[in-house]
Amino acid sequence: MKDNIAKILRIPIRSCTLIAQNSSAYIYNCDDKYLVKVSEQSFLLKSEAQMLEYLREYSNLPIPNVVKKLENILITEYVPNNGVGKEDAELDAAIKLAALHRIQDEKFGFATDTTVGLFEQSNKQNSSWIDFFKRERILDFANKTLIEGKISEKLYDRIILFCEDFDKYLIEPEFPSLLHGDVWSGNVLIENGEVVSFIDPAIYYGHHEIELAFIMLFSTFDDSFFQKYNELFPIAEGFYEERVDIYNLYPYLVHARAFGSSYIPYIEKIVEKYGY
Repeated sequence: MKDNIAKILRIPIRSCTLIAQNSSAYIYNCDDKYLVKVSEQSFLLKSEAQMLEYLREYSNLPIPNVVKKLENILITEYVPNNGVGKEDAELDAAIKLAALHRIQDEKFGFATDTTVGLFEQSNKQNSSWIDFFKRERILDFANKTLIEGKISEKLYDRIILFCEDFDKYLIEPEFPSLLHGDVWSGNVLIENGEVVSFIDPAIYYGHHEIELAFIMLFSTFDDSFFQKYNELFPIAEGFYEERVDIYNLYPYLVHARAFGSSYIPYIEKIVEKYGY
């Protein structure tokens, strides 16, 4: 690998160490300067590069620089991170994400489809957040999850009925917010109490609450994050009691497609909670 990267970058490379591996990619650290992602699924790398470049251009979120993009290789800068100072980093994350969410567009969605995890993420633009969330997030992924045999037709039908009543529970935001889209602990790099980089985005313009719901789902940050965020970008009444569970139907469907039946009970519990 080091010889290949040296040839691509036309500089000497001492070593490339495999630091992570999943079903779609191999990830290497080369000389603590470059992060190299290798995948046969070139659309994932292309989308990631485009999303990183968009965030670097249009936001102040700390994002690694894209060094080189080839068909099956994405090279970005390596960002040192020691994970020290998580409590202080939570306050820093709240400041940075609240600022990100203040970046606006005219419609919900994005100019192109993006990716989330292993999958393409539909971003057909819509002037209504509730309609966008229903069609491009829940219905789109529920349909694909059904086709792939990951959920039953009975559960799919219950989800469809629930979607028809989303306007009873969800609210339209003041404006579409730019979202990172995948803020879990593995995608937040911390160095001495500061968030030095957000990686692996799944961007689009949506309701900022869906980002917060995802953060709660995987306990990315604790109460101090939400307290600080609320000071900067007030969280509307009813989010914790009602909307957070509805928004997390989306990541549960994503995970059901990726990892199978272990996530189905969580989907069923949310649908049942609202009487469907």
